Amino acid sequence: MFFNNFRQKEFTIRYVMKNSFSLKISFLVGVLTFIVALMVGFYSNYISTQQLEVNSGESLLKLSKRVNDILDREMLERFREIRFAASLPIMTDENSSINEKRELIQKIKDNYNHHEWIGYALLDGTVEVGTNGYLEGKNVKARPWHPNGLNGPYIGDVHDALLLAKLLPNNSGEAIYFSDVAFPVINKNGKTLGVLCTHLTWQWTRDVIRSIQQEHGVEIFLLSKDGLILVGPENTERANISDISLNVAQLLKTDEESFKILNWNNNVKYLTASSVSKGFEEYKGFSWKVIVRQPVDEAFKIAHKNTSLILLISVFLGILGAIIGIIISNKISKPLNKLNQIVDDITNNKEVKFLKNVSNDEIGKLHNALENLYKNLIEESKDKKNAQIKVELSLKIFEQALEGIIICDKNNNIILVNRAFTQITGYELNDIYGKNPSILNSGLQNQEFYENMWNRLRKDGKWDGHLKNKRKDGTIYDEYLKISTLKDRKDEIVNYLATFNSGF
Repeated sequence: MFFNNFRQKEFTIRYVMKNSFSLKISFLVGVLTFIVALMVGFYSNYISTQQLEVNSGESLLKLSKRVNDILDREMLERFREIRFAASLPIMTDENSSINEKRELIQKIKDNYNHHEWIGYALLDGTVEVGTNGYLEGKNVKARPWHPNGLNGPYIGDVHDALLLAKLLPNNSGEAIYFSDVAFPVINKNGKTLGVLCTHLTWQWTRDVIRSIQQEHGVEIFLLSKDGLILVGPENTERANISDISLNVAQLLKTDEESFKILNWNNNVKYLTASSVSKGFEEYKGFSWKVIVRQPVDEAFKIAHKNTSLILLISVFLGILGAIIGIIISNKISKPLNKLNQIVDDITNNKEVKFLKNVSNDEIGKLHNALENLYKNLIEESKDKKNAQIKVELSLKIFEQALEGIIICDKNNNIILVNRAFTQITGYELNDIYGKNPSILNSGLQNQEFYENMWNRLRKDGKWDGHLKNKRKDGTIYDEYLKISTLKDRKDEIVNYLATFNSGF
């Protein structure tokens, strides 16, 4: 009995000693896998939280820029409406009656409710006609829009109602503010007859901003260049932003677009984004600033919600990874050493000697796959080198070709030209990138010529012929042009290729 117990203990000790290294490796891999999974989870959570917070800030900034863009485009449309009205024959013809002019401006106001008042003032400042008869006979030469409007197009920044405050109805109960747009009325002989002006109601701006606020669950402030709140929540209008928050006023000292987390002097932190109006096309803007704010808890709600979920998944994956790591490491730790030297040789660019007569198990398959991969990489390296040589040669041919070459996308917009093109036309790629080749059109070919050209191009996939085109400096040159289409496997056009020369 004693002898049997001794032999059993000896066997157990030998077994543990024999397998202790394997057990240590398995335990170590399991622990490391668990720790790595947790670290990756925490790091992923940190990165995702940071990214979500940045995305929230960028989203508010985009919203701020969107508000500015809407306001600028709306102001441009009002600008164009008055410019068009001022050019109509009824306004520019000195023989037009007062009733005709009154009827015209009244129709404009009745059809576009953003015009609170439209009036036509003579050279001396007397209002000849005004919508609803307001201010007719009054002299407005002291108002900025009259002298400025006589000299050219004029857009005035937001101001109080003054003369019209007592005349205009105010159904909203809010203060009435205007922005003026004025144009000189000039007859066909170039004589200035007077000024056509509109007082744009500020209520449309409030409506736009409040609609966006409600849609996105944010608060929006529209500020003048000097920090006066033109539109804002909670009865903040006509106050200065520095009275609301010194932190925000500090942020707005520059015109840079930005977003930050700020305390607005009420112990509530807001994610705050700001952008500055830069106008749109003819409308140059007044450097209005749009501030969008949202409480931090609300802005980062999704990020905080994801935090708990990511951490929970990380713990689960850590435990699962530890179990899997122990199992796998116990099976593959020893056989993989056989491949270690091969990998080292490949890494260090040494001569690689692959094994012969490998087993058919996973390690053998891995060995064979590694050998095949190595051979493929060698071949691929050679192919890439040859391909690179061909590409470089093609680029040299393209650049050094004596004929001008144009490559367009499927929408016939220019994406690439060669050096000969620039030498012939005078246009660099930066001048015409994304533009239609019709920029070279001299106007000496009629519409029928181009219709025939496109009909043949669509039918045959190619066209060639002589035509006259125009260089960048305006000079005309003759060219022999060849156009062909490049198609994909679905027989759809992906590019247009045109070559030409002007030396025939």
